[in-house]
Amino acid sequence: MGVLSRTPAPIDADHPAAADLLRVLAAWAVGAFHIWQQSWYSGAAPAHWLRAGSVGVDWFVLLSAFCLFLPWANARQRGEPLPSCRPADFYRRRVARLLPAYYANLLASFLIALKRHGWSRALGLDLAAHLTLTQQLFPRSYIGALLNGVTWTLTVFALFYLVFPLLAPLCAKHPLPTLGALCLVQAGYSQWALHQYGTGEYALLFNQFPAFCGVLAVGMAAALIFAELAHGSWTVRFAPRAACTALGVAAFVWLDRCMRLQAWAAEYQQFQLINRMPLALAAAAMLVCFGLGLTPPRPVRRALAWLSALTYSFYLWHQQLTVFLKYDLHLPAWTSTTPPNQQGDTVWMQQAHALYWTAAIAVTLAAYYGVEKPIAKRLHGKKG
Repeated sequence: MGVLSRTPAPIDADHPAAADLLRVLAAWAVGAFHIWQQSWYSGAAPAHWLRAGSVGVDWFVLLSAFCLFLPWANARQRGEPLPSCRPADFYRRRVARLLPAYYANLLASFLIALKRHGWSRALGLDLAAHLTLTQQLFPRSYIGALLNGVTWTLTVFALFYLVFPLLAPLCAKHPLPTLGALCLVQAGYSQWALHQYGTGEYALLFNQFPAFCGVLAVGMAAALIFAELAHGSWTVRFAPRAACTALGVAAFVWLDRCMRLQAWAAEYQQFQLINRMPLALAAAAMLVCFGLGLTPPRPVRRALAWLSALTYSFYLWHQQLTVFLKYDLHLPAWTSTTPPNQQGDTVWMQQAHALYWTAAIAVTLAAYYGVEKPIAKRLHGKKG
């Protein structure tokens, strides 16, 4: 890594490799959680990361705030004019980024649901909610979705993108009041939602957009801190860069401890809502410290950027594909009414784990190079 040299490579203040690293870690954690749910094979990763991997979604939310706001934070630090953020242009870019790959996945999800259940009014309403990215706002399309269940997160992102053109300039000019208000929204909403714990309503509440407002604030604050420190003269000196790397390792240890506590919490969903901010703060600390400390060699940066580019397609396809292989195609082969993992068949568990990961990676590559990248090139006139 670059910090091992006495003359560290410059920090990439516009696209730190640490952001790609955290995105890849988040995708792996979510994928490991979903595939473990179906295979029950726990030999490939620490048990607490498998059990708590769903919190990788929180890191995706944090990263979205960090990466979108970083140009504003850099402009603010450099004393440059703030980026132009006409809502129509911003929304157009977000639509072009998210919807083509998502709609391709939604088509496959719809065909699978049609084969399983046939056409019904419920499926039609589910489809309408998913087409408009409002699935999380309707219980039947969120908790009881007939289509791809993991896409509820796109409702959270859509609502964030809706307010971002207003939020970004406000945060750049008045960071503390803006970030404080976002944290208060999450704190107040979480306190209200916790009173619903133990009722059927709670499952609908704890992952709604207001419950992530503080996480968004942490991501934007991380961008401000990173921008403030990434341009200093100290960045060319070995000792402080090495110290930042050591702090990044300490932040990862903290994150691992948070994951362990989350994994073994008796009330998992309650614990997650209460401790959402510590998990976000640990991830943000790792992001900032590694971003300031590490400057990986160019091949490593390219590999991280490539893996990071694949994460959206991976997220869209992996869980739906795993369930389809297991329950629709009965792969690896099984014939009884009870899946082999529930009968303690360890050989089947290992085979399922290998198959589901292999299939997820293969379909991810096909979706990225066959759908996501060609459409991005056509829409933006560039590769990737």
